[in-house]
Amino acid sequence: MKPTLGRIVHYRGKMGVQAMRAAIVTATVDSRDPAGVKSGNVPALTSDTHAHLWVFTPGVSGGFAEFDVPMSESTEVAPGSWAWPVRV
Repeated sequence: MKPTLGRIVHYRGKMGVQAMRAAIVTATVDSRDPAGVKSGNVPALTSDTHAHLWVFTPGVSGGFAEFDVPMSESTEVAPGSWAWPVRV
């Protein structure tokens, strides 16, 4: 399932403890700015299941951007990937 602009997803960090974090989708292949990509100001997306994310973190910084993040292909969210939250 393709990511949707503005949706909350789960992101597993690719460094350190690889903690699971909440993130919001900030760009998809359908919503990215083509002029920004062409000028080099916005990273390109590899496929329609990759997304740019804003990852929320506890603490003073509040979060950070991650670019061209792939959707996890397994039930365990792989480090450096995103997945839809599990419905409960």
